[in-house]
Amino acid sequence: MKKSLIALLVATLPAAAFADVTIYGKIKGGVEYVDNGTTKQTNVDDLGSRIGFKGSEDLGNGLKTIWQVETGFGIDGTGTGSSSGTFANRESFIGLQGSFGTIRLGNISNFQDSDMGIVDAWEYKDAALGLGVFTRDAGRLKNSIRYDLPTIVPGLTAALQYGAKEDKATATDREIYGLGLGYENAGYFGKYAYTYEAQQPTVLPIIGAVTSTNDKHRLEVGYNANNLLVAFGYNQVDAKLANTVGSGKIKTKDYALTAAYTMGAITPKFTYGQGETKGEGVTVGKYDQYILGVDYAVSKRTTFGAQYGHINLKDDNTKDRNAFGLNMVHKF
Repeated sequence: MKKSLIALLVATLPAAAFADVTIYGKIKGGVEYVDNGTTKQTNVDDLGSRIGFKGSEDLGNGLKTIWQVETGFGIDGTGTGSSSGTFANRESFIGLQGSFGTIRLGNISNFQDSDMGIVDAWEYKDAALGLGVFTRDAGRLKNSIRYDLPTIVPGLTAALQYGAKEDKATATDREIYGLGLGYENAGYFGKYAYTYEAQQPTVLPIIGAVTSTNDKHRLEVGYNANNLLVAFGYNQVDAKLANTVGSGKIKTKDYALTAAYTMGAITPKFTYGQGETKGEGVTVGKYDQYILGVDYAVSKRTTFGAQYGHINLKDDNTKDRNAFGLNMVHKF
């Protein structure tokens, strides 16, 4: 009875009510075989499926309202975080757009997530099959406001973002400030993002309870045109720690290089990445990885992929990981 009433209500709404609403999304699933040196396991996984609704309303004089609601879900029947199925758990906002630029508020992607990341050209769940370690800071800021400057110079983009600390009782909540700059021309691109994370209490092994502030830098440069992709990425994180004993610094650096070439429907790809974390001159973490694979475009919206990945964590307490994955992606 309720379903019939809803269907009748929708049928009576004027067509104009849906004129500026777009439904979009991706269905992404795969099978991954993972060998971590201790156990071997075959997994059937969702790889980041989502559905979204977005639209706008013309307010006149070049001004319009914009909005978006996006939800991630797991087609494998499980999911956490952005795949939990909780409504609006991915990028969702309301805002204004005009000659002054674009301003949005809500759960909004940072510059690394929205404008960068081409160096990570893979679909995956396991860390060995993609650059999830390198792109760890790409994501969405809850309780945030983002301002994208208008396009004054063709190909030039710039954005400012602020994430508020609204949950005063949660130690992991912190204020975050972000800056993003990008330029693209004739296939060449260069993009930079800076993030400042304000003081946050945390607990580290051995050190114990500390407070920390982080300065994060990300750079991506390369060429993406004429069926060729070459992309280089660099990360640097400077963390300042303080506790009752004293203070210290931890620095992390990551590099990644990806190359791909499209020949008709087939795109072979290769990625190499490495990273190192040092604390007061002592290396506390290090990794090397490579990924080799190929995509096959069945149509403009459906793609099959296969890849092999290896990640060497260079840690006596953690085994190396080798993985093989098959995936299928459909865009709508």
